[in-house]
Amino acid sequence: MSEVRSLKILVSAHAFSPVRGSEFAVGWNYVRAIASQHKVWVIAEDTPRKETEQYLRQHPDVMSNITIQYIKWEPGWFNFILEPVRSYLIYRQWQWKTYRLARALDAQIDFDLVHQLNCIGFREPGYLWKLGKPFVWGPIGGLTFFPLRLLNAVPFRSRLFFVLKNLSVTWSMYIARRPRRAAAAARAIFAATSDVADRVRKLCSRDATVSCEVSVPDLELRPPVRRGPEEPLRIVWSGSCEPRKALNIVLLALGQLKRSTIDWRLIIVGDGPLFGNWKELASSLGIGDFCSFLGKVSRAEVLSTMASGHCFVQPSLYDATTTVLVEALAHGLPVICLDHMGFKDIVTVECGIKIPPNTVDQVIQDFAKAIKAIGLDEDRRYEMAISAQKASLRLTWQQKKEFINTVYKRVLPEMFSSADHLIP
Repeated sequence: MSEVRSLKILVSAHAFSPVRGSEFAVGWNYVRAIASQHKVWVIAEDTPRKETEQYLRQHPDVMSNITIQYIKWEPGWFNFILEPVRSYLIYRQWQWKTYRLARALDAQIDFDLVHQLNCIGFREPGYLWKLGKPFVWGPIGGLTFFPLRLLNAVPFRSRLFFVLKNLSVTWSMYIARRPRRAAAAARAIFAATSDVADRVRKLCSRDATVSCEVSVPDLELRPPVRRGPEEPLRIVWSGSCEPRKALNIVLLALGQLKRSTIDWRLIIVGDGPLFGNWKELASSLGIGDFCSFLGKVSRAEVLSTMASGHCFVQPSLYDATTTVLVEALAHGLPVICLDHMGFKDIVTVECGIKIPPNTVDQVIQDFAKAIKAIGLDEDRRYEMAISAQKASLRLTWQQKKEFINTVYKRVLPEMFSSADHLIP
C-alpha cells in the first residue's frame, strides 16, 4: 500500500489561532491536520500573533512541523469607506500581499502544493492559484442565500443588509471572474456544505468534495447527563448576539410553552449588539425568570454549561456551520435547528430535530413543538444524546487528516511512494 510522502505545502490561512473560535479555529484545525504528515508554511493575519506564539511555546509538540509568516491587517485609506465594503477591500489587499509573499517563498522552497484555506467565502479566492503550482481551494462557503422568507425574524434595520448580502452572492456567482478562474485552476475543491458543492458543480463545472469547515475540539468525552424526573430541561444556546443568529425565534417559541406541562430553563451564552434586546424580549414574554443570560464567559465555562445541558438550540438563519454546534454534539446534546445551510448535513434524525425554514410563524411553532417533544420523552432524548456524540466523532481534526491526505493523493499521486520519503 502506498504511503504519503512528506510534502512541502503552502497554506493561506488568514484567520489562524489555537485559542479563538469561528474562522480562527477553522484555520488552526485544518493546518493541524495537514501538518501532522507534511511540512507546512502558513501565511496568516497578524492580529492573533502573540497568543499563537505563546501557545506554541507552551505546547511545542502540538505543531512542530510548521513555519508561520504573518502579514498585517492594514486599513489604510479604506477607513473612509463604510462597512462591509471596507472590510472586503482590506481583505482583498491582504490576499494580494499574501500572493507576493508566496511567490518569494516559492522561489526559495519550491512548494509541492498550495492550499487556499480561509476565510471560506467563494467571493474572495485569493491569488495563490496564479503560482502555477498544484492548487487546492477550500473549504469554501458563501454560495448560499439568506432565506428572504424569514427576513421578518431580523430587526428592521438589518433587513437591507441581508438583501444586499444576497445581491453580493449573486454577483460572486454570475459576474465575478476571479472565483471562476480559481476554480478552473484548482485540482481539488472542498465545499463547506452540500449546497455549496452543488453550486460549484453548476457554476464552474467542477466537482467539489464536502468537508465541514469546523472541527470538534479535543475533549474527553463522557456519557451524556441524564435528566432526573423532577429536573427542568436545560436548553443551551451559544453564539454572538447578532441578527443572523436569531435567538428571538427560540424565545418566542418558549413563550408559547410558559404554560406547558414541561419545566425548562434556557441558558444563553454570548454577547453582542442584541444582548439587551433579547433580554428585554424574554422579560416581555413573561419568561425572563426562566432564562439565564450569561453574557461573554470563558471557554471553560461554555464547555461546562454544555456538559450540564440537555439539548442545544440553533436557530441561525445564515451560517455555514458553527463550532458551538459540533461542541454541543460532542457533549451529547440533541440539536434543534433549521433544516438548511451546513446544519442539515451534520444533524440527523438520530441526533436532532430539523425544522423546515418556511415562514417565521411556522418556525417558531415548530421550535416549540420540538422542545416540548424532547422535554416529554427522556428516553428518546437520551438516545439522541448518545447519537449526538457518535456524530461528533466524524468531525475531529484526525478525521480531517485522513480526508485531506486522500485528496492530496488524488492531486499528487506521484508523491505517494515508498517509505523512504515518510515523515519520521
